[in-house]
Amino acid sequence: MDPRVAAAILAELEAGPSNPSSIHSFGRAAHQRLARAREQIAAYLGVRPNELVFTSSGTEALNLAILGMKLRSNVITSQIEHAAVYETVKRLGNPVVYLPVGPEGHVQVADIEEIATPDSVIILSAVNSETGVKNPIEEIAQIAERLQIPFIVDGVAWLGKELFQIPRGVSAMAFSGHKIHGPKGIGLLFIRKGCKLEPLLTGGGQEGLRRAGTENLPGIIGLAKAIELLELELPEAILRMERLRNQLEAGHRVNGTGPRVCNTSSITFPGVDGEALLIQLDLQGVAASMGSACASGSLEPSRVLLSMGLSRSEALSTLRFSLSRLTTEAEISLASSLLNTYKLI
Repeated sequence: MDPRVAAAILAELEAGPSNPSSIHSFGRAAHQRLARAREQIAAYLGVRPNELVFTSSGTEALNLAILGMKLRSNVITSQIEHAAVYETVKRLGNPVVYLPVGPEGHVQVADIEEIATPDSVIILSAVNSETGVKNPIEEIAQIAERLQIPFIVDGVAWLGKELFQIPRGVSAMAFSGHKIHGPKGIGLLFIRKGCKLEPLLTGGGQEGLRRAGTENLPGIIGLAKAIELLELELPEAILRMERLRNQLEAGHRVNGTGPRVCNTSSITFPGVDGEALLIQLDLQGVAASMGSACASGSLEPSRVLLSMGLSRSEALSTLRFSLSRLTTEAEISLASSLLNTYKLI
């Protein structure tokens, strides 16, 4: 968490009773702070404040969009989606087409053009969480807009890693606070005006009747502060992250030949036990993972990498590294040195 975000959260925690639904003076003041945070985030994303729903995570935001929109259509998605999409789509019970991906690591617009109909719904990530490879969201949104079909986007790995505007053809997009140096436990769903959304959580009128439960105001304030810092520090921070990422990757086999965001590397170390390498790095203070953090603890090879054409052994020899705006030159130098040393053994 950025220290400036932590300071904003602490100030909110010390503000006294802060239930935005309460009608007393403390509640009214909290409601005003909630409204200001929503307006600030909406302005950054270029959307209306009432098109935003605060959730507990990006996963909840995606569940709310996928299940709450009551989709009755044929689903178009891919095998490389985050589990928050991949597993939730199964719950719909709708017919599903999984778009293929190759070594480039993203879906093809031509494949969507071929199969999309007015009875389809498209659910895809803007950026793959394991490889950092981008899907052609703008072009896909044009297809969705032309066919007037829903297009739900997992934007969790996109925000803060690239400057963008939400395309007009996107119906809903999910974000998460901790991916931009905000707090964990706060997510955000953009749901375009006119799209119907039934709440998954009921019992109160919060969030425009779209998500019941007292809002996590400290988390929301932290998210708004993190968004404010994006306005101050991008795009310079993007260029810096990309430079450090390239330094880390030098001389190694990187997965995903398609365009990528600045901070994510999927690196295969042929013939190396990925789990053993992970442990060696951890002992030296370097945190990495074998695939998505949400899948940690599983010894199965990454579904994403297998879908991209890697063998099982190659996938089990692959680690994912993620940089941030706070990553230092010294940290990259240490990680690079350790990886190059291990590579020579």
